[in-house]
Amino acid sequence: MMRIRGFSLVELMVALTIGLIILAAVSTLFVSSKQTYTTQDRLARLQENARFAMHFIVKDLRLAGYFGCVSELTPGSINNTLNNSGDFAWNAQIPIEGTNNISGTSLWYPSANNVMPANAIPGTDAVTIRMADANSDISLNQEMPNESAVLKANSITGLIEGDVIMISDCASSDIMQITQLNATDPHIVHNSGDNDPLPGNNTQVLSKVYSPSASPDGTRIMKFVTRRYFISTGASGNPALFRQDNIAAAVEMVDGIENLQVLYGKDTDSDGKPNIYLKAGDTGLQSEADWSSVRSVRIGILARTVNEKDTDVDSNTYDIDGDGTTDVPAQNDRNKRRVFQAAVQLRNLQ
Repeated sequence: MMRIRGFSLVELMVALTIGLIILAAVSTLFVSSKQTYTTQDRLARLQENARFAMHFIVKDLRLAGYFGCVSELTPGSINNTLNNSGDFAWNAQIPIEGTNNISGTSLWYPSANNVMPANAIPGTDAVTIRMADANSDISLNQEMPNESAVLKANSITGLIEGDVIMISDCASSDIMQITQLNATDPHIVHNSGDNDPLPGNNTQVLSKVYSPSASPDGTRIMKFVTRRYFISTGASGNPALFRQDNIAAAVEMVDGIENLQVLYGKDTDSDGKPNIYLKAGDTGLQSEADWSSVRSVRIGILARTVNEKDTDVDSNTYDIDGDGTTDVPAQNDRNKRRVFQAAVQLRNLQ
């Protein structure tokens, strides 16, 4: 009878207590592991978003001022036949410009244009890059009989009526808008007059007769792009990186990019290297002459997680562009934030 006796009440209570302690420890470990996984996953997404944002901006900055093999950008090297050729979207004479801490009184420098991107978040920077499409494989394959002739091309793939294009050899370039395309005998028409979509051509007469063999690279036909990067509120309600080409609607590129800050490296001793980094509109970086000495750009972005699910409060301040001053004060919310920076040489503006 002694050998088949059960547990006493005390033994049962001790066993239950030990079991509860072990269960609590395992539960705590599980919750901690879950929180760690969630945090790491959110940080991974943040870093991925930041890498995408940097990739887009840096890639285009490297192409700022790319107009084929034209080696030096001068008023005589680019002939713009568009209506209102000096408008912000078509002004090829200024390959890069910026605005600092967007507000109701902000200006683009050096153009002094005051039209800011729609719904841009105040206090953030924006940068504009003008370039030709370096990926274009369209070229002239027959010499033009005169300056106003159609452009006989090897292909029109990727082009549509209304595109603004640049025809370029190593001496000069012309900018125009396509008014008609012919796919059977590939050629491009650029008649003068108003056009829908805008801007239309002021004249169909180009600066010269172009030839397929006018330069070592041939005579290329490329889309012309004025591209703006800025920060606005995205579809999710979070801040996001936006991009706008020419006069088209802005497109959301990357979610969770909270701030963009840009510094421009100016060459002050004509050695081809930047000596000082300034913000757009600072003394020494206002006029076109000032901007002609810009040789590099330093980009800083502040990326954040896209929902407040962290347990700790973000009380940090952030120097996004690395100039030693605070660009974003403590937000005191439950998001994670990280700063990412990159310096870009403007290889076409040396």
